[in-house]
Amino acid sequence: SASLGRPCRGSVAPADGGEMVAKCGICNEADGRYKCPQCRTAYCSVTCFKSHKGSAACAEAREALLRQREAAEAGQSPLLQGLGSGDGKEDEGYRVTPDQLDRMVESKRLQEWLRDPMLREVIELVDASGDRERALDTAVGSNEQFSEFVRVLAETINPEGAPT
Repeated sequence: SASLGRPCRGSVAPADGGEMVAKCGICNEADGRYKCPQCRTAYCSVTCFKSHKGSAACAEAREALLRQREAAEAGQSPLLQGLGSGDGKEDEGYRVTPDQLDRMVESKRLQEWLRDPMLREVIELVDASGDRERALDTAVGSNEQFSEFVRVLAETINPEGAPT
């Protein structure tokens, strides 16, 4: 997904079975069992949906979703979309370099991993979280497949090991 602050998309929490589920993106209390047809924001009730529908947050999330679909149609991975853009709008703490981005795009291993719809869903949930760092830690700790993907991604962008 594009790296946009989308507070309306909800946070990530492990369900009883350890699987990642989105919390309601409106009240952020109950599990988001439904998705807004316009922007795919998770919501828990009719009350939450009514307060969300037509909001600026819905419009922003819908725009981000449309950009994501356009990138997918152009053959660009949602994970790679927006990385290294250097737009300065967010303080992400770490940005990939152009060389690292090239390695990710060219990696057949990563392309293979990203074909898995379950893995893409976890990536989207992490990206949609209000606290991405915590969501990433939770996903890595509770999902072996995602943990392995992160390891392969790290090896791809830093083949010599961690920077000193």
